[in-house]
Amino acid sequence: MILFTNQIIQDLTAQYDRGSALETQNIICKIFNPYGAGTWYCLNMDPADEDYIWCIAHITEWETGSVLRSELETLLVPPFGLPLERDLSFQPMNAKTAFDRLITGQSLYSSHASKEG
Repeated sequence: MILFTNQIIQDLTAQYDRGSALETQNIICKIFNPYGAGTWYCLNMDPADEDYIWCIAHITEWETGSVLRSELETLLVPPFGLPLERDLSFQPMNAKTAFDRLITGQSLYSSHASKEG
């Protein structure tokens, strides 16, 4: 699976000038480990360095920070060496709204409380 299509790269780089401001940008795509922990909601990408992605991420807790695109694209999850996947049904949404819901344990997809992300 291609994690970052040309359209996704275009949308991510278009938001790069917004930096870490969650209020003014959308989550463009969701990358996840379908076999265990690991979710990355990608916000923007440096057009001069397309290996740099700013995201909302969860391994053990929700946080914002940068991740390397090359790591997401090449990570093979043990024990079977399977890759990460992109949520094909994910629809862009405001990053601040999403982050607030995620850190309080609410689902992004409904108004019902959930521990899912």
